[in-house]
Amino acid sequence: MSAIAFAPNSPTKFLVASWDRKLYSYDISSGSSGNNLVNTYGHRAPVLDVCFGDNDDEAFTAGMDWVVNK
Repeated sequence: MSAIAFAPNSPTKFLVASWDRKLYSYDISSGSSGNNLVNTYGHRAPVLDVCFGDNDDEAFTAGMDWVVNK
């Protein structure tokens, strides 16, 4: 893990940037009883940072490939 960002409007949603070239999206609203991983997004290089955009459904990542992704 290289970075984590919590959603600005949903306290149960967060994103995790990782050195394994993936961005992980989690929602822990179901508690510990279920699978909290919502989605995984692959990148060409390790993801170093992540932040949310204008809302909880928009995110930006920056990685070792020198690219900012939306």
